[in-house]
Amino acid sequence: MKIPLSLKLGIVIGILNCITWYAIAKQLGFYSDQVYRLRNFITLGVLVIGIFVSVFFTRKSNNGYIEFKNALKAGMIFSLMVAIVLAIFNYIYYTYITPDTIDYFLSEAKKAAIAHHAKPEEMKLFIDAARENLGSFRLIPPLLFYGLIISLLAGAVMQKKDPALPDE
Repeated sequence: MKIPLSLKLGIVIGILNCITWYAIAKQLGFYSDQVYRLRNFITLGVLVIGIFVSVFFTRKSNNGYIEFKNALKAGMIFSLMVAIVLAIFNYIYYTYITPDTIDYFLSEAKKAAIAHHAKPEEMKLFIDAARENLGSFRLIPPLLFYGLIISLLAGAVMQKKDPALPDE
């Protein structure tokens, strides 16, 4: 069985994204808010470029033709692989590389809640929401959603039906 190009590309790009994230975190400091903003922008940029590249190379491997559903499939496979690789790296990052990062950001969230004169029950909800935000596998649904939107766009833009195939 031949492994789809979009699957291989998704894994490779996901790993490169993780290496970039780690390098930026090491450069700016593991406790910087800028690291997470940059990570989100880089990941979105990688998703946009990667999906279009994945669809392009899938189309190229099919003699320059690709149907919309195959373009959508290639984009979603790419998105799924990037999301899984990032979720695994995120887990490793928070568990082994910087295990105190979550505690640091939770203490910062607690300070912000105190500064806003939050009541104790509100503070607990605020802290729980902040903890949930830092979950490793919470990246998968939004990346798949953005991947779906971008894949739909890439499929619409790059589709080209083979004239030899009958219309359905």
